Amino acid sequence: MDVKYQVFVSSTFVDLREERRSVIESILNLGHIPVGMEAFQASDDTQWEYIKRRIDESDYYVVIVAERYGSEEKGKSYTQMEYEYAVEIGVPVAAFLLDNVARKTWPAENVEFEKKKKIEQLRKLCQKKLVKFWKNSDDLGGKVALALNELTRQKPRTGWVRADSIPSKDVLEELSRLSEERRHLQSEVEKLSANNEKLHIPASALWLINDLKRKSVADFCFARGIEIPYTANLLDFFWEILPKVTSGLGTFMAQYELAPIIHVDDKSPSNELSYAVHDIFNEFVLANLIERRIQQTYSFEKPRTDELYFLTDYGKQFVMFAREASLREIQAAGKGNASTDPG
Repeated sequence: MDVKYQVFVSSTFVDLREERRSVIESILNLGHIPVGMEAFQASDDTQWEYIKRRIDESDYYVVIVAERYGSEEKGKSYTQMEYEYAVEIGVPVAAFLLDNVARKTWPAENVEFEKKKKIEQLRKLCQKKLVKFWKNSDDLGGKVALALNELTRQKPRTGWVRADSIPSKDVLEELSRLSEERRHLQSEVEKLSANNEKLHIPASALWLINDLKRKSVADFCFARGIEIPYTANLLDFFWEILPKVTSGLGTFMAQYELAPIIHVDDKSPSNELSYAVHDIFNEFVLANLIERRIQQTYSFEKPRTDELYFLTDYGKQFVMFAREASLREIQAAGKGNASTDPG
């Protein structure tokens, strides 16, 4: 489903017309929806409430800071008030501050010398979250595009979809019926499991095992235009990646590590394969089997910050439940030995 995100763009207006144009163009090129109050002269509480509502409905917040602090309300600029409000309600934020070198040659007519102290305080505040530094409007547009890609990957939000892609009423009713049926089956399974002297496998774990078995790796690749001979389901694929995520697998390197597993003989995996791998790993993230962590590593004795996939605490429990479920299936089929343990 093609999700479009709404991005609130905040800044002073008169001095940053060209920069705002570049940022809005970058957001549109990414297929998302830019919103902002650049022509809106806020002056009372009613108008501030309107601004807050626009931030409430936005998925991400971008602020551009140069050398003007902007119009104030009770001693604080609307730009700063908007930034603080976005942070307060949990909207992912990205700040773009004018580079220190560029500040030295910034046009004097676009500098509020009398508010230098407040500008420095705002810059310091912005550096507590994701921050990038820009030199000109073109440089700014490119960095906004990269930062938004990073934010949407690390902190996915609800976003917006076309009305014709939303399930019909009949589909929603069927999903509701199936959900109720699933809850009933889970309750029955839990009752049966309670009487079993072996390891108790929660109904939620049994459901997840079957859900992963129903989903094929090839389907995820086919959805991205890739045909592969690998026909295993997601549970089998989970066993394949288990040693890698136990010790930490770099999200960028995932496609290179996993191409041989799914029999894609490609030393430089395509963007489509990268997206397919990302989609598959998202399934495991949503199931709370793996998680993304930011971790500092060292390359050539230099520190580097990497994003890695790791097995979660629940993922470790799930390994135990899934292995036990597999052994019970083997025993029920009369094969009766544990030598085919999938782990």
